[in-house]
Amino acid sequence: MTAGVEVAETNRASRVSGFPLLDAALLGGIILALSLLGIFLRAHGLLSAFWAANAVLLGLMLRRPAFATPACLVAATAGFLLADLLTGAGWVKTLVLAAGNLTGVMAGYLFLRRRDAEDLQLRRPSSALLLVAGCAAASFFAGLVGIAANWLLFGAEPLMGFFYWFVTEFANYIAILPVILTATALPRHWPAQPSAALPGWRRSGPVLATLLGLALEPLLEGPGALAFPLPGLLWCALAYDVSVTALLTFGFAVWSLIAMTLGLVRLGMALNTEYDLISLRLGVTLMMLGPITVATVMSARNAMLREAAAARAAAEEAMASRSLLLATMAHELRSPLSAAIGLADILVGQNRGPLGDPHYVDYAQSIAEAGRHLNGLVTDLLDTAKVEAGKIEIAKAPVSSAALVEQALRLVRGLAMDAGVRLETLPGEWPDLYVDSRAIKQVMINLVSNAVKFSPRGTTITVAGECGERRLTIRVRDQGKGIGPEELRTLGRAYAQAGDAATRRRGTGLGLALSMELVAQHGGQLRLESLLGAGTTAIFDLPRDL
Repeated sequence: MTAGVEVAETNRASRVSGFPLLDAALLGGIILALSLLGIFLRAHGLLSAFWAANAVLLGLMLRRPAFATPACLVAATAGFLLADLLTGAGWVKTLVLAAGNLTGVMAGYLFLRRRDAEDLQLRRPSSALLLVAGCAAASFFAGLVGIAANWLLFGAEPLMGFFYWFVTEFANYIAILPVILTATALPRHWPAQPSAALPGWRRSGPVLATLLGLALEPLLEGPGALAFPLPGLLWCALAYDVSVTALLTFGFAVWSLIAMTLGLVRLGMALNTEYDLISLRLGVTLMMLGPITVATVMSARNAMLREAAAARAAAEEAMASRSLLLATMAHELRSPLSAAIGLADILVGQNRGPLGDPHYVDYAQSIAEAGRHLNGLVTDLLDTAKVEAGKIEIAKAPVSSAALVEQALRLVRGLAMDAGVRLETLPGEWPDLYVDSRAIKQVMINLVSNAVKFSPRGTTITVAGECGERRLTIRVRDQGKGIGPEELRTLGRAYAQAGDAATRRRGTGLGLALSMELVAQHGGQLRLESLLGAGTTAIFDLPRDL
């Protein structure tokens, strides 16, 4: 599943919530459980060693907007309040702590909610900086509440409350938000390089190095023990997807903050004051930023490399198609030209007698048909060259859509009669358009000609119009055998064709690409819809009268 599809499905799921009360109850339960866990991890009468509730709430609101409704916010507030009341806190303490939690969450949500999915999922080099700024905004406003909380709840210096709350919240947000925002059902690239090309130790080596660093923390004393997992995390950032790195960094943060706050790891220093805890949490936070930032940059780099490889493959395919065109164009041009020359020689030599002989009329018609075919090939080539050079010019003017469609069908009617195919314009509203009539007539001729080429004898090609407020949508539908998904994806590129070898020899593949460009010049889009055995429909839209 591509990144674009994942984002589209996430956005679609987030817009539709058929059970708002269930969402609220679920969110309230999550916040209650995480709040109780955070209260259990409080040490020395101060704030929790690791308070995950706020960051989880913010992450869920950003990832699934159904959780950002008033009902869900009420449920989350109830979860905060109930957790403190169940553990014996007074109403003053409960309300102050809940106010700090919700203030930070809402500040972070207002800052980050308008960022697009690429930034929230850390897919751009600058995404990490935007996330840090959002976490800092949330932590800053929580710190403002901490000024009052430190004085009211702990009788401590108010300004120290700001720094303590800010650093604590910032560490929690940096640890948790990347995990929630980048989480997928399965990592898109595990590891970042093709796994088949890597030996087993390189696939698991970064994780093992990180786990070894975490295991060494309790065995060695001193503040430097904090940095032991960092080399492994940086290796993970180079080798794995950003979601995997975020998850491992989260594990490092949880272990380090909890273990060191509760004394499970010997730092060689006491953690009895707010100054000590601020220093510890700030150090852990700064170390978390390194792997996450590197993973974000590497993820963007790998995405760019994949796009470059796809573009290179498309360019090579286009060059191969062009070479094939040049190889077959000689045949395409030589056959009608040879016929025209041969028939003209017969006319000049009067081989069948005086020019009044009826056979000469057939010869002249054959020459005209060959000439029109040649003219069409050369016109497609010239127009495509103009498009590629950016020299195509559009002269818009008011024109009747009904008259334009009728003129185009009249020019293709002879081809349809020869193929035994019927052309039909469905009744409906056909308003005036503001277009280049020559260009749109060429689009109609190309589309209907293609439909005739793929239609069995005895079938009908229909042209229908659907009138909108500002644009007219035209549909050209045939009853052919349809186009498979693989071929359908390639159509629209210059020189790309569908169908069997016999069908391909009757065209160049330029008409559809040219038509798409001409429609795009009018601010519209031309697309194909097709199923094998069910025919093909070409759909495009045009601006109505100015």
